[in-house]
Amino acid sequence: MAFCPTCGDEVSWKSEHGNPSCEACGAPSHRDFNCCWACGESFEEENAPRPVARGYRLDFDCDAPECTGKLAWLMPFCPWCGEEKHWEHEGSLECDECEVRLDQGWAFCVRCGEEAPLPDDCPRCGVGLEEAASAARCERCHHVVCGDCCDVRVVTQDGGEAQERLLCAGCAEGFDPVGEAEAPRPRDEAREVPPEEPEEPAEPPAETPPTAWEVLGVSPGAPLPDVKRAYLALVAQYHPDKVAQLGPKLQALAQEETRRIIEAWEQVRKQSRP
Repeated sequence: MAFCPTCGDEVSWKSEHGNPSCEACGAPSHRDFNCCWACGESFEEENAPRPVARGYRLDFDCDAPECTGKLAWLMPFCPWCGEEKHWEHEGSLECDECEVRLDQGWAFCVRCGEEAPLPDDCPRCGVGLEEAASAARCERCHHVVCGDCCDVRVVTQDGGEAQERLLCAGCAEGFDPVGEAEAPRPRDEAREVPPEEPEEPAEPPAETPPTAWEVLGVSPGAPLPDVKRAYLALVAQYHPDKVAQLGPKLQALAQEETRRIIEAWEQVRKQSRP
């Protein structure tokens, strides 16, 4: 695989234990291979085929952040005879970009990294996914199923932590749906306690309207010239020319604020008269 089938991250097959590389394409090889698994080039050797090529990480976990995908190497060519290999999967898909055959559980093409196409039918109920109201990918088996065949379930992790996961009908067996209430316990009529009546919420205290001084942002008893300067500065902020580009609602709010400022100024001015 050149790309992770779960997250699409590019991966590389690194040789281990000082194994040789193909002189034709540079792919890491094995001392017992007769041909390059990547390009089919013959090494002109006649080693006996072996079921296990030691010195390779033939399968491992994807090291991309937050990806739990598994990687395995699908050799395009037989490393013993050089014959081109065709990896077929039952019910497989074909990548729209490079036409390689894909497994239905792969979210991305393992050869080019393109997102895998949707299958024609739901693998659980057989309904056509084009006709289904919705579809989703199971977070456990990674198959795409219709909306009727998947649900969010509560899965307990190894550390005991509960986690919500979207699972298909097959993978969801044994897990509780999210929000499912516990079954009611048998009640002991002799010990039954009447439910407490909920207390009516207390009404919040009425807010005291701001004083004229607070509207103008000045201290009570400030000299009238200082109050006037504050008044003129506030009125200028809400001048019609300043809010002409705003919407009708904001212009109405500006007019209301201007009215409050003018009324506050008149009140302070009258109180400050000798």
